[in-house]
Amino acid sequence: MSEHVFAVPTELFVEKIHTNDNFIKINFTQFIEVLEYGDFFERNKIEDDTSFKQIIPYIVFKNKNNKFLVLKRTENQGEKRLHNLISLGIGGHINKRDEGYTKEQTFFNGMDREINEELWLAHSAKYVYKGIIRDNSEDVSNVHIGILFEGYVEYAEIKEVDNFESTWLTKSEIEKLENVKLETWAKITLENI
Repeated sequence: MSEHVFAVPTELFVEKIHTNDNFIKINFTQFIEVLEYGDFFERNKIEDDTSFKQIIPYIVFKNKNNKFLVLKRTENQGEKRLHNLISLGIGGHINKRDEGYTKEQTFFNGMDREINEELWLAHSAKYVYKGIIRDNSEDVSNVHIGILFEGYVEYAEIKEVDNFESTWLTKSEIEKLENVKLETWAKITLENI
């Protein structure tokens, strides 16, 4: 059975959001209104279809020392277009199995599942919504939008050690990294956290 992922029509997203910025600071209620127009689609049918925006919860984790969890995607990771790039966020598609009674509940079910699949958390985290990442400059980001949250934790450790290398760095340490390629979403995130 093929994977079904949650997406909204791009035309509707653009109509409701009213901006071409790569980081959109709208309140969460406005975002939920956009979700109401979404549905589940076969991933292989919309993966390269720019008429849809696949919704991706994207959570940046920060610890009590003001350090962020920084991830490097290995070549074992599923999305080939992102191999060997540096990411700041944990996240992924919202799947049909995440479906709840409301679209908002569906979103948070998907967000929780993604976090639990990818991280060991020492204690529960506090999540703060920051905005929406929209970047049309690359093939992979052109069909996705990231819903940016900061997750405040005492400690977190990556589960998928074959798919990611991880470390904790301050914002200034990340900005000083040389000879590494940040994902575009990581670049946009750094400018807005």
